[in-house]
Amino acid sequence: PAVRGEPFGPPELRARFTLDSGAVLEREVSRRINDQARGEVRRPLAVVPRVDVALDPATVVWPAADRAPRRFIVSLTHGARDTTSGTIALDLPAGWPKVAPQTFVLNQEEERESFAFEVRPPAGPVQGTVVLRAVATDTSGHRYTSGLVTVDYPHIRPRSLVTPAAATVRMAALRLPPLARLGYIRGAADRVPEALAEVGLPVTLLDGPALERGDLSRFSAIVVGPRAYETDSVLVEANARLLAYARRGGLVIVQYQQQPFFQGGFAPYPMTLGGPSLTPGGSPVAHDRVTDEAAPMRPLVPADPVFTVPNRITDADWRGWVQERGLYFARSWDRAYRPLLETHDPGDAPLEGGLLVARVGQGHYVYTGLSFFRQLPAGVPGAFRLFANLLAIK
Repeated sequence: PAVRGEPFGPPELRARFTLDSGAVLEREVSRRINDQARGEVRRPLAVVPRVDVALDPATVVWPAADRAPRRFIVSLTHGARDTTSGTIALDLPAGWPKVAPQTFVLNQEEERESFAFEVRPPAGPVQGTVVLRAVATDTSGHRYTSGLVTVDYPHIRPRSLVTPAAATVRMAALRLPPLARLGYIRGAADRVPEALAEVGLPVTLLDGPALERGDLSRFSAIVVGPRAYETDSVLVEANARLLAYARRGGLVIVQYQQQPFFQGGFAPYPMTLGGPSLTPGGSPVAHDRVTDEAAPMRPLVPADPVFTVPNRITDADWRGWVQERGLYFARSWDRAYRPLLETHDPGDAPLEGGLLVARVGQGHYVYTGLSFFRQLPAGVPGAFRLFANLLAIK
């Protein structure tokens, strides 16, 4: 609490110098290296545990009706120079079938080893959120239950954070559409495909050759990741193939894109982004967004299948969203699009460009500014339920 709100905590070690004059100087103990391009670089000291424990995935949405096991990976990193041995086990909630512990032996500093555990849900119905924990116990009986995560970017001071080796599992009433294959074009900083695969969807990442020459008709739906039109030049070049796939009966879902997408005319029908303020006297805006993660969400067509099939979307599905509702909403759009959802920040004008659906030939095209790229990796059940409904559009 004493350092909460500070840019970083106090150093692990300080060196104190007492001068003949009586003055006392203190300096943080750090590692210095000379980089030929950047000059002197200082790295802060971090105290690591003898056995660093990490559990992956850290967040899981588990369809309540799915009885198949899920795989969890426990990774151990050795922080000592001698040998440490013991057992690694998963601490499961009451009523969950136990899994056998495994033994480990770590002989060298920074040695890393991973262990896979198959976890099954209880036989009876389970709802709500549970937590799984990984525990490493050495031969002397000492328990290790956490690890260090280092946040390190060129523009900030590196910081190491102690993180519990735990996984949050949300048992959700989630129904998935029967898809043969789901194609996914990864966008910027995009962890959505992994989140979709974890709930049981048959995700295939589409690389350059697949977009340029592959048979797209074998996919039940193709999802474009956030800002992919900025990060994937092959997608830009192959956009005509993507639209042709939709016209022949395919489903294309495009997550939020920035100006290059709107100005480039990559959508099947025109859309615009941003413009004059929707609030009297306000300044022009680059794009419309809803930053209040609890902002009201109002379906414009409540009976539309997007809100009913295979999951009936209710007010509960809008709870627990993180950081925001959405961004880069379309400001105007061709009449071929159907706006399905209205939301806005408190005091702002209504926004209806966050979820647009259009028929394209025999198929469908969806543009959504809803921040699925934040919600799905964060394990928000309602976001999964709505995204599953989008994948079920016929």
